[in-house]
Amino acid sequence: MQRGDDIGPDSGAAHTVMLGWHGLLIVGFFVILGRQSGLRGPSYGNSPQEDMLILGVGIAPVGIGTLLAGLVLLRWLLAWGRIGSMFLLGTAAASPTFLLVAVAAGMHLR
Repeated sequence: MQRGDDIGPDSGAAHTVMLGWHGLLIVGFFVILGRQSGLRGPSYGNSPQEDMLILGVGIAPVGIGTLLAGLVLLRWLLAWGRIGSMFLLGTAAASPTFLLVAVAAGMHLR
C-alpha cells in the first residue's frame, strides 16, 4: 500500500467541513445578492445586483478550481497525518476558497 492510500475512516468529516465552508460562502454570496438594491450604479448603468451577477458568473469557474484545489490539499493533508482535528483539516483545505474571497473582496472594494 502506498503512502496516502489509507486516508482513514474519519476523512468524511474533514470533507464535510470543507464542503460546508464552500456552501456557506455560496449562500453568503446569494444573501448579499438578494439584499442589493435596484438602484443604478455609476458604472455602465448597471444596478449593484447586476454587478454582483456579473461577478458571480466570472468567479464560478474559479470557484470550481478552488474546490478541486481544496480536495487535492485535503488529500495531501490527510496523508501527511500531522493534523488530528477533522475540523482543522477541512478548514485548512478550504483555504484556497478563502483566498479567492479575499482577492475578490479586495478587487470589489477598491
